[in-house]
Amino acid sequence: MKRIGKILIVAASLLLAACSGNDEGKAKELVNDFYQSHQTAHPSGALTLKELITFRRFLSVPLFDLLKDVSVAEEARVAQSAADPLPPLFEGDIFTANPAGASTFRVLKCEMQERESTCSVELIFSDAKLKSPSKWIDKVQLTRDARGWVIDNIDYAGGAAPMRSGNLQDALRKLLKRDTPPLQ
Repeated sequence: MKRIGKILIVAASLLLAACSGNDEGKAKELVNDFYQSHQTAHPSGALTLKELITFRRFLSVPLFDLLKDVSVAEEARVAQSAADPLPPLFEGDIFTANPAGASTFRVLKCEMQERESTCSVELIFSDAKLKSPSKWIDKVQLTRDARGWVIDNIDYAGGAAPMRSGNLQDALRKLLKRDTPPLQ
């Protein structure tokens, strides 16, 4: 009887370990797919309707709503200032710490919890004008909803200008609270 109990405990432990490894695989896959879509779309500034549709499947409802609200605010701003155009609410790549965006990415690791996960993503931007590529690590915050893992926030790496610090949701909320010069 004790032997059967030990076997069941070992089997349950192996099953849990396999599930958590699979969970991390799913989280990494989501983040990888997101950045592949990001590299194809090259978003800059507030997202267009097409970009919102492209990224919707990766995003939590709260993050999607903030992105949508900023897009609507940007459209209203452009319509109101047609004669005397104002600078955009948000300049550059909204999903990375570097306003210029990223040329390549690599998902390094995901720290898993039951309902949340944080994935570290190494991003590199290079172009002909730079002597050496710019390299940084943003942290992608995931949460679970009915679809599985979804991106809820991005913690920007920070650092010397032009790198952004803080996080995506706070930056979007700040834009919606006030109509000031664009964030860079």
